[in-house]
Amino acid sequence: MERINRLLILTLAFALGIPADTLRMRDGTTVNGDFMGATWDDIRFSVNGEIQHYARTNVAEIIFSGATVDAPGPASPVPAAPAAPASSEPDWVVKGPDYAGAPFLRGASGFLALEREYASQARSTGVYGMGGATVYRIQGGRSNVRVRQGQKIVFVVRFEGGGDARQFQLLRLESRMNYRQTPATMGGGSPGVPLTIQKVGDSVYQLTPARALPAGEYAVSASNSNDSYCFGVDY
Repeated sequence: MERINRLLILTLAFALGIPADTLRMRDGTTVNGDFMGATWDDIRFSVNGEIQHYARTNVAEIIFSGATVDAPGPASPVPAAPAAPASSEPDWVVKGPDYAGAPFLRGASGFLALEREYASQARSTGVYGMGGATVYRIQGGRSNVRVRQGQKIVFVVRFEGGGDARQFQLLRLESRMNYRQTPATMGGGSPGVPLTIQKVGDSVYQLTPARALPAGEYAVSASNSNDSYCFGVDY
């Protein structure tokens, strides 16, 4: 599967209460409407009340005029059991993302896919090049999926055939010139940011960072997988 950062450059302009979003196509044309959701290869956009489908390879940028995106993250330590479904959530949140098993950022009217990368195990360099700790590295020094510091971040994940939202961790990454990696100075501890988990529908969960995220690079990853769903926080 091609990496999301090669398929789509995302610009997020978040402001509450303003409906219209914009697709900027690679041929220079634009489409105005409302973002309704996305999978790895398809973007759903409501144009004049009708749902249209656009291939991600044809889209250069999505500009969200009225989205407040909530971002995902893995939990450490393991959070308490999810609460009962929240009936106050919109129907599209309760239904969950089209793509199961992956965390999505929650926007005002749809879900935004994170940059999907594979984290490879490596050994960090210790003192005088000796020793070092095990780290996980992701290609590229910076994610092209960005949110603003202080913005509320919420992730939504839907499972099929069972799943445990507590398997996800939100990891802060150290950014290097051409890769990102988990910190090597944790003394065997987890580099995860604690998450609050809430069940909002049938096999649908919201994951919210337990504290505000400082500027930097992050990834949401399941403890039993090397797939990493990446984003960055800007000042």
